[in-house]
Amino acid sequence: MSIFIRLTKTLAAWLVAFLTVTAIFTLFGDQLGALPLALRSLVISGVLVTLMVNLVMPALSAAIARGVARHRPRYFF
Repeated sequence: MSIFIRLTKTLAAWLVAFLTVTAIFTLFGDQLGALPLALRSLVISGVLVTLMVNLVMPALSAAIARGVARHRPRYFF
């Protein structure tokens, strides 16, 4: 896998994780604030990992693969 693809996946995953955590705190900040720190971390990391593994990364990988395939030179041998 090229360094460009790995860098693209890493930056996109970081951006989605950041936006997901921001959305969780925006929507449920008051309810989460009442929880102890360990439980709050458990809830946030559980939601984040579940979303990233099952929804975000498969869709992101497919989108990047389509983009790479679209820009790959085609050889007719």
